[in-house]
Amino acid sequence: MIRCSYCGVELEENANFCSLCGEPLWNHHRDNLAYIKSRKQEQEQKLLTDYQKLTGFQKRMVFWKISGFILISGIIITLIIDLVGNQGITWSKYPITVNLVILIIATLIAFWCRKILLLLLLSFLATSVLLVLLDIYAGNAGWGMKLGIPLLLAGYIGVYVFIEMIKTSRQKGLNIIAYSLIISGLLCICIDGILSLYSGSSLHFTWSLIVMVSVAIISTILLYIHYRLKKITDLKRFFHI
Repeated sequence: MIRCSYCGVELEENANFCSLCGEPLWNHHRDNLAYIKSRKQEQEQKLLTDYQKLTGFQKRMVFWKISGFILISGIIITLIIDLVGNQGITWSKYPITVNLVILIIATLIAFWCRKILLLLLLSFLATSVLLVLLDIYAGNAGWGMKLGIPLLLAGYIGVYVFIEMIKTSRQKGLNIIAYSLIISGLLCICIDGILSLYSGSSLHFTWSLIVMVSVAIISTILLYIHYRLKKITDLKRFFHI
């Protein structure tokens, strides 16, 4: 008895192909390298799913259609339950609004994923509208405009700056971690300042300064290692490995 080299099933001595997976037995086809190569390619193609064979745009369309179906179904179901149970639109306005905004953002990702600035701008506007509507639903306390949108804006600006820093980096490594730490520290300062303005009507910074100093020190070390010790031999010598 012999075994298939591809799936391991036991075969007869005079078998030319595996009866289970169809793979040719290399001992019987050793002289026909072109045939063996074509069979390997066929096996690799079989391993690829239909989804993996799609282009990037086609994958985004699949993501958009599935997301749209799930979100719209959730909107319809919650609306029907609310109408039947309460004879009107009460609690369902919250999930309906959230689902609509998520659907808008999913649409933006599907069609404008390569236009980062436009994607971030439109998604920021959609999310800002969501925060304002949630504030209105809760009684119009004012946190949507005074707190939610400023925090959201700071986050989006941080994400955009981080993406641009990655794009302009010729060599990507420890510098990306350093950039992310710097952006996180600056974002903490923005959050600290915005919260102080919202709660006490005066701008002051407390915990965020400690965070910023800490990440600045760590980022400086990472940038030094990245730009001064680029070669592997230098890194090994630096870390004594």
